Amino acid sequence: MTNANPTSSVLTRIRDEALAWCRAHGHARPDRIRVVATTRDAATQLLQPGGVRSAPDPCYLVVLEGRFQQPGMPEEARPAGIWAAFFMRPERLRADSFTIRPRGYVPHRPIEDLGSVHVTETK
Repeated sequence: MTNANPTSSVLTRIRDEALAWCRAHGHARPDRIRVVATTRDAATQLLQPGGVRSAPDPCYLVVLEGRFQQPGMPEEARPAGIWAAFFMRPERLRADSFTIRPRGYVPHRPIEDLGSVHVTETK
């Protein structure tokens, strides 16, 4: 599946899951949703540069731009940021292993390095 183009129905399911994730994390309509088919290892290396490795399993990396926060924590300790990302396994298409980052911690390496990026509608 690496760098495979997701079908329109898969992109619709990814968008719906991303919007549900955004609602749960404080921003019902993100500014942008981008999706790339890759491997968990390649996406992990983009998110955690410096030799962090993961499994070579196929996944979609979903990148969101908006204003997000981690619910269920005291406000002063709650992670918040303008950029978020999560993995989706192709067989489940459910968000897992997410990160929320403030501007200074957004990865410098573009997700386009992982493959063809698909931008989905947020409305």
